[in-house]
Amino acid sequence: MPRKLVEGLKNLKGINMNKARIDEWRVVVESRLEELTIINAKQSSELFHIKESVDDIKGMVKEQNGRVRKLEQQTSAIKAIGSSVAVVFSAVIGWLFNTRS
Repeated sequence: MPRKLVEGLKNLKGINMNKARIDEWRVVVESRLEELTIINAKQSSELFHIKESVDDIKGMVKEQNGRVRKLEQQTSAIKAIGSSVAVVFSAVIGWLFNTRS
């Protein structure tokens, strides 16, 4: 709180205020209200900007997740083919050693 507002509030306690002091206090309160309104507007605009940025990031993450999913599927397919080839190769090698014995 600004010093004037605090002093104005302290002066209210138990003192009969004349018109000049009441007007001064009102001006201080109105100026503080204007300051709070400006601060509120700044925060609102900052929150709007943050929301837009978060929405952009969400879109990028969804896109990257799609790419990662595709790559994981391709890797799984390569592993499956490699496993099948390894089993067939092992069977052929085993059969060759078995026929020579």
